[in-house]
Amino acid sequence: MTVAAFMPRYGLRAAARTGPIAHGVAGLCLLAGSTGFLAGCGGGGGVLAPVQSPTEPAVPGRGREHVVGKGETLYSIAWRHGTDYRVLAGINSIRDPYTIHPGQRLLIPEPGDVAPPASEPDAAPPGEPAAPGDVSTHGVGTREAPEITPLPLPLPEPSLEPSRKVAAEAAAQPRQPLPGPAVKPASESSPEAPREAPAPKPAAQPSLATRTVAGLGWMRPTAGRTIKGFGRGGNKGLDIAGAFEQPIRAAAPGQVVYAGSGLVGYGKLVIVKHNTRLLSAYAHNERLHVGEGDQVKGGQHIADMGRSAKGRVMLHFEIRRNGKPVDPLRFLP
Repeated sequence: MTVAAFMPRYGLRAAARTGPIAHGVAGLCLLAGSTGFLAGCGGGGGVLAPVQSPTEPAVPGRGREHVVGKGETLYSIAWRHGTDYRVLAGINSIRDPYTIHPGQRLLIPEPGDVAPPASEPDAAPPGEPAAPGDVSTHGVGTREAPEITPLPLPLPEPSLEPSRKVAAEAAAQPRQPLPGPAVKPASESSPEAPREAPAPKPAAQPSLATRTVAGLGWMRPTAGRTIKGFGRGGNKGLDIAGAFEQPIRAAAPGQVVYAGSGLVGYGKLVIVKHNTRLLSAYAHNERLHVGEGDQVKGGQHIADMGRSAKGRVMLHFEIRRNGKPVDPLRFLP
């Protein structure tokens, strides 16, 4: 009988005679024999593997990093990875005004790693459409009852006697012929002067209708037909067809936080920050008229329409709330 086959039975018998693991060597061999691992139980002087400590909790963003490239901003990197710029800044200990440098390595947060700062309100600001799950029944579908004004009491009818007396006096007087239009003799008539043609009216300016949402006046960023709506085929915004180089306008007032062509699939892109929670993007431009840091007004001409990667003349327009795409039609008129 081999040592390996003998040791388990021997260890069990010894334990039964002497009590629970009376000798360290016998107990170790019993453990080794029962598990099938004999290394260290023989006389070879083997060393037991040390017990490992519990795994450390995962660090948010570990395993995903982004090397800052030339021309990138914290906002464009957050946009690329579909995260809130505030979360990206917080996980990398970057403070406002969020200055980064080419070659800098940034950890990219995983979904749900970090929530937006606690100072931000949980609910949407007044007028801003709430995200799914944020809908409150307070004030929804209710209106104040209109005040009821009592009708005034009817006034007494005026007496008809004075009017009858006036009518009787007018009938007693002789009628006078009504004066007719003066007719000039044919010799005194003069040829009619030619009429001047009316001055042409100035061309009507395109209507820039607005809609107030989240305390901001929103308008369509350009004229044209929507050829692909939000959510169709994974679309994160609206695709609007138009004429080559037609004006692209800021949908609402804000600050330009990115202007460049560093995001693959967006072409020449402008990102406007409207407040701490809302940003909008304008992609596939032929020419940009604003730069990073510029303050823009709603309706300001910021770019000229260009072509997508497939060669179609169009604008790709997005609105993101807390880093997540939302349907622009919830904001536009």
